[in-house]
Amino acid sequence: MINMNHTNLIIGKLNTYKTTGILFPEVSKAIKNGENLFILDNKEEYYRTFQEELDHNHYTTYVFHLEDAYHSHSFNPLMTPYQYYQEGKKDKATEMIKNIALELFQGDNVNSDPFWSNTASNYFTALALILFKEAKKPEVNLGSIQIMISQSDQLKTYFDQLDVLDPIYISGSATVYAPSETKASIISVLRQKLNDFCVREQLFQNLLGNEICLNQLKEKCAIFFIGNEKVNCLGNILIDQLVEVSLDHHVPFTFFLDDFCDMPALLAFEKMLQKKVNMFVTTRYPEELEEKYGKLIMGKFERCINSVDVVEKDNVMKFGNCHEYPKAKEHKGTYFSVEQLVSRS
Repeated sequence: MINMNHTNLIIGKLNTYKTTGILFPEVSKAIKNGENLFILDNKEEYYRTFQEELDHNHYTTYVFHLEDAYHSHSFNPLMTPYQYYQEGKKDKATEMIKNIALELFQGDNVNSDPFWSNTASNYFTALALILFKEAKKPEVNLGSIQIMISQSDQLKTYFDQLDVLDPIYISGSATVYAPSETKASIISVLRQKLNDFCVREQLFQNLLGNEICLNQLKEKCAIFFIGNEKVNCLGNILIDQLVEVSLDHHVPFTFFLDDFCDMPALLAFEKMLQKKVNMFVTTRYPEELEEKYGKLIMGKFERCINSVDVVEKDNVMKFGNCHEYPKAKEHKGTYFSVEQLVSRS
């Protein structure tokens, strides 16, 4: 077994055994130690290999599967910040909502004025905060956000009664009081992004439930994320929130981020390095990592190794064949009504 640090970068081109020769043995070691695990498993190699070992060691295992939503547990991106809000940690909740918005809209309109994506992010934040303040718990979901977007004209009455220093007003007034054409363009940017999730029936249902409840994770927990390029921002949101919750609640996780550069740039990554969160990151080329996180990123890892220099053939493990993925449950949505909100105002 290679002697690793808390933050480890493994560099290796294809067929250099960085997965089966380095990460697989480390995963097996972590399971034997009873560590909580988050595994980026876009090639569906880890779940198939380690599910039986996890069961044998009495782990609770979750799969957030974007490529095949019919074999996935549910995860509501709004629920963790909502729970912080209900606990009175409103600044923390607002920060997490802003991070969701950044993950959703970063990289959009790269060659155009960032005003549109920035304002859409702010409006998303305002709508989420309205839900936190005014909605019932089952109504706090992305479906309610989508409906609120379609009823934006009715929200002006609600905003008219807010203090101008209210975080909801600060975040949303630029859109609510914008000229019609400007407002329509902002809403179009927001709706286009949310449509990526809402038009996929089972994926959308998986975002209404919350089986992967981050605030209630117990010891010996393993979370597998299997991505889809078009909606991988959802995986980033899950990682961002898991990092925050695990640090706040002192429930450490070990992160295995294989082929990490296939994911969008992760907001929580700098914090993970600064806090020395246990992680194993692989990339084929250092340039890929530097392009997303800056030229200095390599020096922020405690250890950087090349797989061809350290892999011992005796430690190379074989891929497993487990195909027993969870079956997605049906989650019927309950949605917030802007009309009822305005009638109460």
